[in-house]
Amino acid sequence: MDSKQDKSRGLQVIVYLLFIVYALFTVQVILFKTIPITSIFEADTALRSVNLIPLHTIYGFFTDESIGSDRMVTNVLGNIGIFIPLGLAAAYIGKSRTWGFKVAFVFSVSMAFEIIQYIFALGSSDIDDILLNCAGGVIGIALYKVLLKITPSGNQLLAAIIGFFLLAGIGGGVVTGVVDRSLLPFADQEMEYIDENKQIMTGVDESTADLFGDLTAAQTDAITLYNNPKYSMLKKTAETTEPGQENSTIPVGASTKIIIRHLASDQNKIISTYEEGTISSLVSIVESSPAAPTVRVWLDGDSKQAARMLLVNVLK
Repeated sequence: MDSKQDKSRGLQVIVYLLFIVYALFTVQVILFKTIPITSIFEADTALRSVNLIPLHTIYGFFTDESIGSDRMVTNVLGNIGIFIPLGLAAAYIGKSRTWGFKVAFVFSVSMAFEIIQYIFALGSSDIDDILLNCAGGVIGIALYKVLLKITPSGNQLLAAIIGFFLLAGIGGGVVTGVVDRSLLPFADQEMEYIDENKQIMTGVDESTADLFGDLTAAQTDAITLYNNPKYSMLKKTAETTEPGQENSTIPVGASTKIIIRHLASDQNKIISTYEEGTISSLVSIVESSPAAPTVRVWLDGDSKQAARMLLVNVLK
């Protein structure tokens, strides 16, 4: 009897150890897939974007011809597959809990990842990622139910879970290595930052911007800036903004210099491309972007009532 209990405890320890390894790998893949872990100490809010429209990104994968099939498969199946082990672990640890509770747990974990991505500017926060993650979690929960039915004893169930984690780990490691080797543990994650046409920014110090927030609207004579409280870089307040007001309307004109920075990530590279923009191009960007671009605003002279220069960050 003691031998059987010892074996059961040993198998449980292995299950928990494998789950810890899986959790660390998941954090690596989800939070630091484009930038290194050290970036949380020097977060660039220009890398932050949000999509709150359900199925918008997924629909784009299937309809946008510029998105390759490999990227579509990687994103859709990857977001599903990476949460299958979490669903399995949630079902095992919460044996006595209801299906609804387990799905809610998976949803909460996925939501937490997206919020962390947003707060620390670790990439794009997308509701579609949550939907795909939850689909994977549900598959994992269902898989546990299947294993529970086909295994005659508790130890065999534990052995089956261990086998799944090992197979998932090996398979996931192989696929990750093929898709992006930098996501593997101990791989070289040093980021390379590439600036194209940055001479446009000569003499511009981004830290001296008067306002920083989300560009929610643009017209031919004014822009609307959402003073997101999560941004700590809000230095000053325009006279058009009341204390505590979330939105600022800032006049722009022909003399307003507009610089648009396009940001793209390619494995361990972050590429910034700078170009001079116009009011009409700014209006087009705001209307076509699923998420509000971030913008830095330099106000004009002592009046602080109009924009002298704008730096708009657009994620590709």
